Amino acid sequence: MKALKLFFVVIILSSCATKTTTLEEVQKFIQLEETRDILFTLASDEMKGRETASGGYQMAADFVTNFFEENGIEPFYPSYKDSLQTKEVWSYNLVGRIGSFDNEKPTILIGAHLDHIGVNEENHEDPIFNGANDNASGSTAVLQIAEFLATKEWNQNIIVALFADEEKGLRGAAHLAERLKQEGVSLAYMVNFEMLGATLTTGENQVYMTGYNLSDMPEKMNAYAPEFVQFLPEAKQYNLFRRSDNYSFYKIHNIPAQTLSTFDFKNYDYYHKAGDEAEKLDVTNMNQVIRTSAYVLAKMLEDEVSINLISEE
Repeated sequence: MKALKLFFVVIILSSCATKTTTLEEVQKFIQLEETRDILFTLASDEMKGRETASGGYQMAADFVTNFFEENGIEPFYPSYKDSLQTKEVWSYNLVGRIGSFDNEKPTILIGAHLDHIGVNEENHEDPIFNGANDNASGSTAVLQIAEFLATKEWNQNIIVALFADEEKGLRGAAHLAERLKQEGVSLAYMVNFEMLGATLTTGENQVYMTGYNLSDMPEKMNAYAPEFVQFLPEAKQYNLFRRSDNYSFYKIHNIPAQTLSTFDFKNYDYYHKAGDEAEKLDVTNMNQVIRTSAYVLAKMLEDEVSINLISEE
Protein backbone atom coordinates (compact mmCIF):
# COMPACT_ATOMS: atom_id res chain seq x y z
CA MET A 1 0.00 0.00 0.00
CA LYS A 2 2.75 2.45 0.96
CA ALA A 3 4.69 1.65 -2.24
CA LEU A 4 1.56 2.29 -4.30
CA LYS A 5 0.99 5.62 -2.53
CA LEU A 6 4.61 6.66 -3.18
CA PHE A 7 4.12 5.83 -6.85
CA PHE A 8 1.13 8.17 -7.04
CA VAL A 9 3.08 10.92 -5.23
CA VAL A 10 5.88 10.70 -7.79
CA ILE A 11 3.37 10.87 -10.65
CA ILE A 12 1.60 13.87 -9.11
CA LEU A 13 4.80 15.77 -8.36
CA SER A 14 6.13 15.18 -11.86
CA SER A 15 2.95 16.49 -13.48
CA CYS A 16 1.58 19.14 -11.15
CA ALA A 17 3.38 21.97 -12.95
CA THR A 18 1.53 21.29 -16.19
CA LYS A 19 -1.73 19.54 -15.25
CA THR A 20 -4.72 20.57 -13.20
CA THR A 21 -6.16 18.36 -10.48
CA THR A 22 -8.62 15.76 -11.73
CA LEU A 23 -11.17 13.74 -9.79
CA GLU A 24 -9.62 10.55 -11.12
CA GLU A 25 -6.26 11.60 -9.69
CA VAL A 26 -7.78 12.15 -6.26
CA GLN A 27 -9.69 8.87 -6.39
CA LYS A 28 -6.51 6.95 -7.14
CA PHE A 29 -4.64 8.68 -4.32
CA ILE A 30 -7.21 8.44 -1.52
CA GLN A 31 -7.73 4.74 -1.08
CA LEU A 32 -10.49 2.98 0.87
CA GLU A 33 -7.91 0.83 2.65
CA GLU A 34 -6.14 3.85 4.14
CA THR A 35 -9.43 5.49 5.09
CA ARG A 36 -10.37 2.35 6.99
CA ASP A 37 -6.94 2.01 8.62
CA ILE A 38 -6.89 5.59 9.96
CA LEU A 39 -10.50 5.48 11.12
CA PHE A 40 -10.17 2.15 12.92
CA THR A 41 -6.91 3.24 14.55
CA LEU A 42 -8.31 6.51 15.91
CA ALA A 43 -11.51 4.79 17.06
CA SER A 44 -9.82 1.77 18.62
CA ASP A 45 -10.14 0.83 22.30
CA GLU A 46 -6.43 1.55 22.63
CA MET A 47 -7.18 5.27 22.21
CA LYS A 48 -9.48 5.21 25.29
CA GLY A 49 -12.01 7.56 23.75
CA ARG A 50 -9.36 10.20 22.90
CA GLU A 51 -9.86 12.22 26.09
CA THR A 52 -6.94 14.05 27.68
CA ALA A 53 -7.30 12.85 31.28
CA SER A 54 -7.47 9.20 30.19
CA GLY A 55 -4.26 9.55 28.18
CA GLY A 56 -6.07 8.51 25.02
CA TYR A 57 -5.90 11.93 23.41
CA GLN A 58 -2.11 11.92 23.67
CA MET A 59 -1.94 8.54 21.91
CA ALA A 60 -4.16 9.80 19.11
CA ALA A 61 -2.03 12.96 18.90
CA ASP A 62 1.11 10.85 18.55
CA PHE A 63 -0.51 8.98 15.67
CA VAL A 64 -1.40 12.27 13.96
CA THR A 65 2.07 13.70 14.53
CA ASN A 66 3.68 10.65 12.93
CA PHE A 67 1.26 10.91 10.01
CA PHE A 68 2.14 14.56 9.49
CA GLU A 69 5.87 13.82 9.60
CA GLU A 70 5.60 10.91 7.17
CA ASN A 71 3.58 12.89 4.64
CA GLY A 72 5.44 16.18 4.42
CA ILE A 73 3.12 18.28 6.57
CA GLU A 74 5.42 20.66 8.41
CA PRO A 75 4.92 21.94 11.98
CA PHE A 76 3.23 25.33 12.18
CA TYR A 77 4.26 25.51 15.84
CA PRO A 78 7.19 23.59 17.40
CA SER A 79 6.33 19.87 17.51
CA TYR A 80 2.96 20.85 15.97
CA LYS A 81 1.63 21.73 19.45
CA ASP A 82 -0.62 24.66 20.37
CA SER A 83 -1.04 24.09 24.10
CA LEU A 84 -4.04 25.09 26.19
CA GLN A 85 -5.46 24.38 29.62
CA THR A 86 -9.03 23.33 30.37
CA LYS A 87 -10.04 22.89 34.04
CA GLU A 88 -6.42 22.51 35.14
CA VAL A 89 -5.72 19.83 32.53
CA TRP A 90 -3.23 20.66 29.78
CA SER A 91 -3.86 19.56 26.22
CA TYR A 92 -2.89 20.79 22.77
CA ASN A 93 -4.13 21.30 19.25
CA LEU A 94 -1.99 19.82 16.50
CA VAL A 95 -1.24 22.44 13.85
CA GLY A 96 0.64 21.78 10.63
CA ARG A 97 1.24 23.62 7.40
CA ILE A 98 1.51 22.55 3.79
CA GLY A 99 4.44 24.16 2.04
CA SER A 100 6.05 27.40 3.14
CA PHE A 101 4.19 30.19 4.92
CA ASP A 102 4.02 33.76 3.64
CA ASN A 103 1.65 36.03 5.53
CA GLU A 104 1.30 38.21 2.43
CA LYS A 105 -0.66 35.36 0.82
CA PRO A 106 -4.21 34.22 1.66
CA THR A 107 -4.36 31.55 4.36
CA ILE A 108 -6.82 28.65 4.32
CA LEU A 109 -7.46 26.53 7.41
CA ILE A 110 -8.74 22.95 7.27
CA GLY A 111 -9.67 21.34 10.57
CA ALA A 112 -11.52 18.78 12.66
CA HIS A 113 -11.64 17.94 16.34
CA LEU A 114 -9.59 14.93 17.39
CA ASP A 115 -10.89 14.52 20.93
CA HIS A 116 -13.89 12.59 22.22
CA ILE A 117 -15.44 11.97 25.65
CA GLY A 118 -13.21 9.18 26.91
CA VAL A 119 -14.08 6.42 29.37
CA ASN A 120 -17.09 5.96 31.64
CA GLU A 121 -16.38 3.12 34.07
CA GLU A 122 -20.02 3.15 35.20
CA ASN A 123 -20.98 1.86 31.77
CA HIS A 124 -19.85 -1.67 32.66
CA GLU A 125 -20.82 -3.36 29.40
CA ASP A 126 -18.71 -0.98 27.28
CA PRO A 127 -16.88 1.77 29.20
CA ILE A 128 -14.95 3.18 26.20
CA PHE A 129 -16.68 5.83 24.12
CA ASN A 130 -14.70 5.33 20.92
CA GLY A 131 -16.12 8.29 18.99
CA ALA A 132 -15.76 6.73 15.55
CA ASN A 133 -18.22 9.04 13.85
CA ASP A 134 -17.61 11.84 16.38
CA ASN A 135 -14.98 12.61 15.30
CA ALA A 136 -12.48 10.03 14.16
CA SER A 137 -14.27 10.30 10.82
CA GLY A 138 -13.64 14.04 10.45
CA SER A 139 -10.05 13.67 11.63
CA THR A 140 -9.50 10.93 9.06
CA ALA A 141 -10.80 13.25 6.35
CA VAL A 142 -8.45 16.07 7.36
CA LEU A 143 -5.43 13.76 7.41
CA GLN A 144 -6.13 12.34 3.97
CA ILE A 145 -6.98 15.70 2.42
CA ALA A 146 -3.77 17.15 3.85
CA GLU A 147 -1.79 14.19 2.56
CA PHE A 148 -3.07 14.83 -0.96
CA LEU A 149 -2.63 18.60 -0.85
CA ALA A 150 0.95 18.14 0.38
CA THR A 151 1.87 16.52 -2.93
CA LYS A 152 1.43 19.86 -4.74
CA GLU A 153 2.49 23.46 -4.54
CA TRP A 154 -0.07 26.19 -3.89
CA ASN A 155 -0.23 29.95 -4.09
CA GLN A 156 -1.98 30.09 -0.71
CA ASN A 157 -0.90 29.19 2.80
CA ILE A 158 -2.61 26.04 4.05
CA ILE A 159 -2.91 25.35 7.78
CA VAL A 160 -4.12 21.95 8.94
CA ALA A 161 -5.44 21.67 12.50
CA LEU A 162 -6.68 18.82 14.70
CA PHE A 163 -8.43 20.37 17.68
CA ALA A 164 -8.43 19.37 21.34
CA ASP A 165 -11.26 19.90 23.83
CA GLU A 166 -14.11 20.35 21.38
CA GLU A 167 -16.15 18.18 23.71
CA LYS A 168 -15.35 20.58 26.56
CA GLY A 169 -16.87 23.67 24.99
CA LEU A 170 -14.99 24.12 21.67
CA ARG A 171 -11.97 25.17 23.73
CA GLY A 172 -9.21 24.05 21.39
CA ALA A 173 -10.50 25.83 18.30
CA ALA A 174 -11.24 28.99 20.27
CA HIS A 175 -7.67 28.98 21.61
CA LEU A 176 -6.12 28.57 18.17
CA ALA A 177 -8.42 31.14 16.55
CA GLU A 178 -7.46 33.72 19.16
CA ARG A 179 -3.76 32.89 18.95
CA LEU A 180 -3.69 33.21 15.16
CA LYS A 181 -5.49 36.54 15.45
CA GLN A 182 -2.97 37.85 17.98
CA GLU A 183 -0.09 36.67 15.81
CA GLY A 184 -1.44 38.53 12.79
CA VAL A 185 -2.31 35.47 10.71
CA SER A 186 -5.01 36.63 8.32
CA LEU A 187 -7.37 33.79 7.41
CA ALA A 188 -9.37 33.81 4.18
CA TYR A 189 -11.74 30.98 5.08
CA MET A 190 -11.95 27.84 7.21
CA VAL A 191 -13.44 24.42 6.43
CA ASN A 192 -14.26 22.08 9.31
CA PHE A 193 -15.11 18.37 9.10
CA GLU A 194 -17.45 16.73 11.59
CA MET A 195 -19.13 13.30 11.66
CA LEU A 196 -18.82 11.91 8.13
CA GLY A 197 -19.37 8.22 8.78
CA ALA A 198 -23.10 7.82 8.07
CA THR A 199 -24.60 8.31 4.61
CA LEU A 200 -26.67 11.47 4.38
CA THR A 201 -30.38 10.71 4.06
CA THR A 202 -30.59 12.64 0.77
CA GLY A 203 -28.08 10.35 -0.93
CA GLU A 204 -24.57 8.96 -1.24
CA ASN A 205 -21.49 11.15 -1.57
CA GLN A 206 -23.26 14.20 -0.18
CA VAL A 207 -22.68 16.46 2.81
CA TYR A 208 -24.55 19.35 4.36
CA MET A 209 -22.98 22.62 5.46
CA THR A 210 -23.75 24.49 8.65
CA GLY A 211 -24.45 28.19 8.19
CA TYR A 212 -25.46 27.37 4.63
CA ASN A 213 -26.75 30.86 3.85
CA LEU A 214 -23.97 32.80 5.57
CA SER A 215 -21.50 32.59 2.70
CA ASP A 216 -21.19 31.55 -0.92
CA MET A 217 -19.08 28.52 0.03
CA PRO A 218 -21.81 25.99 -0.86
CA GLU A 219 -22.22 27.54 -4.31
CA LYS A 220 -18.47 27.64 -4.90
CA MET A 221 -18.04 23.98 -3.86
CA ASN A 222 -21.00 22.74 -5.87
CA ALA A 223 -19.55 24.40 -8.97
CA TYR A 224 -16.90 21.66 -8.90
CA ALA A 225 -19.06 18.81 -7.59
CA PRO A 226 -22.75 19.48 -8.34
CA GLU A 227 -25.14 18.67 -5.47
CA PHE A 228 -22.29 17.65 -3.18
CA VAL A 229 -23.18 20.28 -0.55
CA GLN A 230 -26.78 20.12 0.62
CA PHE A 231 -28.93 22.34 2.80
CA LEU A 232 -30.16 20.68 6.00
CA PRO A 233 -33.05 22.46 7.77
CA GLU A 234 -32.20 20.75 11.06
CA ALA A 235 -28.78 22.42 11.04
CA LYS A 236 -30.41 25.76 11.72
CA GLN A 237 -33.04 24.25 14.01
CA TYR A 238 -30.35 22.75 16.26
CA ASN A 239 -28.01 25.74 15.91
CA LEU A 240 -25.22 23.54 14.59
CA PHE A 241 -23.27 26.47 13.18
CA ARG A 242 -22.44 27.54 16.74
CA ARG A 243 -21.84 24.02 18.02
CA SER A 244 -18.69 23.05 16.15
CA ASP A 245 -15.13 24.30 15.78
CA ASN A 246 -15.86 26.53 12.80
CA TYR A 247 -17.68 29.03 15.01
CA SER A 248 -14.65 30.53 16.78
CA PHE A 249 -12.96 31.31 13.48
CA TYR A 250 -16.13 32.96 12.18
CA LYS A 251 -16.49 35.11 15.29
CA ILE A 252 -12.84 36.00 15.90
CA HIS A 253 -11.65 36.41 12.31
CA ASN A 254 -14.94 37.48 10.69
CA ILE A 255 -14.48 35.04 7.81
CA PRO A 256 -16.47 32.27 6.16
CA ALA A 257 -15.91 29.31 8.50
CA GLN A 258 -18.26 26.38 8.10
CA THR A 259 -18.62 22.70 8.86
CA LEU A 260 -19.24 19.81 6.48
CA SER A 261 -21.06 16.81 7.97
CA THR A 262 -23.24 13.83 7.05
CA PHE A 263 -24.90 13.28 10.45
CA ASP A 264 -28.49 14.46 9.93
CA PHE A 265 -30.18 13.14 13.10
CA LYS A 266 -31.99 10.45 11.11
CA ASN A 267 -29.11 8.29 9.91
CA TYR A 268 -27.11 7.38 13.04
CA ASP A 269 -28.28 6.39 16.52
CA TYR A 270 -25.02 6.48 18.48
CA TYR A 271 -24.18 10.14 18.98
CA HIS A 272 -22.26 10.40 22.29
CA LYS A 273 -22.96 6.76 23.05
CA ALA A 274 -20.59 3.87 23.66
CA GLY A 275 -21.92 2.29 20.47
CA ASP A 276 -20.24 4.91 18.25
CA GLU A 277 -17.75 2.41 16.84
CA ALA A 278 -16.00 2.14 13.51
CA GLU A 279 -17.75 -1.12 12.56
CA LYS A 280 -21.07 0.74 12.38
CA LEU A 281 -19.94 3.34 9.84
CA ASP A 282 -20.39 3.32 6.07
CA VAL A 283 -16.69 3.59 5.29
CA THR A 284 -17.19 3.25 1.53
CA ASN A 285 -19.41 6.33 1.40
CA MET A 286 -17.13 8.13 3.84
CA ASN A 287 -14.21 7.49 1.49
CA GLN A 288 -16.23 8.94 -1.41
CA VAL A 289 -17.00 12.04 0.65
CA ILE A 290 -13.32 12.49 1.54
CA ARG A 291 -12.31 12.13 -2.10
CA THR A 292 -14.86 14.67 -3.26
CA SER A 293 -13.89 17.08 -0.47
CA ALA A 294 -10.21 16.80 -1.40
CA TYR A 295 -11.00 17.37 -5.06
CA VAL A 296 -13.21 20.39 -4.39
CA LEU A 297 -10.68 22.01 -2.04
CA ALA A 298 -7.84 21.37 -4.48
CA LYS A 299 -9.78 22.97 -7.33
CA MET A 300 -10.70 25.97 -5.19
CA LEU A 301 -7.04 26.42 -4.26
CA GLU A 302 -5.90 25.86 -7.81
CA ASP A 303 -8.33 28.43 -9.19
CA GLU A 304 -7.65 30.76 -6.24
CA VAL A 305 -11.36 30.98 -5.49
CA SER A 306 -12.37 33.53 -2.88
CA ILE A 307 -15.19 32.78 -0.43
CA ASN A 308 -17.41 35.66 0.69
CA LEU A 309 -19.70 36.24 3.62
CA ILE A 310 -23.13 37.15 2.28
CA SER A 311 -25.14 37.62 5.49
CA GLU A 312 -24.70 37.85 9.23
CA GLU A 313 -25.60 35.04 11.57
